Amino acid sequence: MSYPGTIAELLKTEYPLIQGGMAWVADAKLAAAVSSAGGLGVIAAGNAPVAWVKAQLDMLLSPYADEVAALAEAEHVPVIITGAGNPSAYIKRWKAAGSLVGPVVASRSLAKLMERAGADFIIAEGTEAGGHIGELASSVL
Repeated sequence: MSYPGTIAELLKTEYPLIQGGMAWVADAKLAAAVSSAGGLGVIAAGNAPVAWVKAQLDMLLSPYADEVAALAEAEHVPVIITGAGNPSAYIKRWKAAGSLVGPVVASRSLAKLMERAGADFIIAEGTEAGGHIGELASSVL
């Protein structure tokens, strides 16, 4: 059963669930298992070199960000989730390649910026998600 009019419909998943992008944990095996179970599996690139991302295939915020962004564009990755940063420089290219883009945001101002940049959806993430971004709790966001 799918949920019409929800994030599940947008992402073409059975359930409105998105796996967290945990660096060095969210690999192809975990993403495949989550996707097979009806959610959206995510492969986290974290600080991985482009060769690892090519083998695993996904996304952002590392010294390799430009290379990984270009790879995602070239490979026409269907859904790109970014974290802990501002992916504005890449969003138009990704969307032109047919990708849906969902940045993780830690503030209202970044959410509005991502909306203006063309993001398809946002993921509000507060400090309780490991303290990696922002100082606000997700409930406030």
